[in-house]
Amino acid sequence: MTASVLVGTFNEPGEHVPALPTSGGIVRTTGWPEGPEAVAGSGPDAPSWLVAGRPGTPSEGLLYAAQHVPEGALAVLSPSEPDAGTEDVGWITTQRIPSGGENTCHADLNPAGTWLAAASYDSGTLTVARVLDDGRLGRPIAVQAPEGSGPVPSRQEAPHLHFVLFLDDDRLLVTDLGGDRILEYSVAALEASARAAGGDATEETPGAADGQAYRETSGVVGEGLDDRDGGSSADGDATDVVRVETEPTAVHRLPGGTGPRHLAVLPPLPGSDRPGPHLAVVGELDSRLHILGLEAGPEGFPEIGIVPTHAQDADPESARDNLPSHLVVSADGALVYVANRGRNTIGVIRRGEAPELVAEVPCGGDWPRHIALAGPPGGQGLLVALERGDAVVHLPFDAESIPRGVTGRTAVRRPGFVLPLD
Repeated sequence: MTASVLVGTFNEPGEHVPALPTSGGIVRTTGWPEGPEAVAGSGPDAPSWLVAGRPGTPSEGLLYAAQHVPEGALAVLSPSEPDAGTEDVGWITTQRIPSGGENTCHADLNPAGTWLAAASYDSGTLTVARVLDDGRLGRPIAVQAPEGSGPVPSRQEAPHLHFVLFLDDDRLLVTDLGGDRILEYSVAALEASARAAGGDATEETPGAADGQAYRETSGVVGEGLDDRDGGSSADGDATDVVRVETEPTAVHRLPGGTGPRHLAVLPPLPGSDRPGPHLAVVGELDSRLHILGLEAGPEGFPEIGIVPTHAQDADPESARDNLPSHLVVSADGALVYVANRGRNTIGVIRRGEAPELVAEVPCGGDWPRHIALAGPPGGQGLLVALERGDAVVHLPFDAESIPRGVTGRTAVRRPGFVLPLD
């Protein structure tokens, strides 16, 4: 299965789990699944999401990081030369630009690898940036979500954007946890608004210059930089962001109190009366998986089915404390795996005429923030980032593709994201 895994972390020093001697928040782990260990660190601070470049495009071989820091940022990382005598391959930050939002939590590339999009949770900001011919990012375009709120005042007093997903090279979905809706934008319309405002998305934003970015794996700041590349503010400033007031092309509404967090496209399911493709939406606040059709009606995407992400307790209020985080889909599209943070479990949902929770199993630790399929097509198991457990674990699949007991574990301080490399 996967031998090397990059882990995005919230890289504050830890009392019980020492951080690696790293200048940033990405930790490389090797030896999965039987004997994993953390071998090196690199990258910018608090990379809550990493996006691998698309093969055959200028983004190929690069990583794009969303930085969950107060002055949100996006970073472009390139692989560095291996250290002598080691198998480590580090990463250098070749560019870092402001997102125009606060606490940028997620990013995605369009299929052609020509645009990067990002969501900033605290400020409710959507950002798009063109990928230039060398893989670096053009001037970012930022738009604020329309006003909105929901029935959970502690979490839904205003828009809170959490996840972006390209349906094609132009159609872009973004979840608004605060407004119980999925906003749909056209990248072409955002770029047109930026041009009308005098901004050029093909203009490169100032960032760490090539050859000046320090080698993060060594923990040494590069010559010519006064501070750690990857700190709490981006190279350049807010004036580098083109702010527009473009309206969404569509608004897809969900039941009040859903709190939509993450999305996944479900491939067509042969033999079903409603084969799809469909859209799966994790409700962080209602602890349910919402399956939607992708042919929009007057109220947006139609509901296909709703199912809890965990077994039902006698206390109906227990769902409020579960706060599911991420979902992944099996290669055949038949199963959806959902991480339940409050219950420290993985919910397994089978698609069909109606979605059905078929298993709920322990996740191997505390607070599973992110999960990823590990192994060849079809997957041999799940990798789980245990944010409060300071570890990443591997859960192998049984014959029915249900995750079972932990077969690999390595200590990593506050992991929030896992990216299998091979």
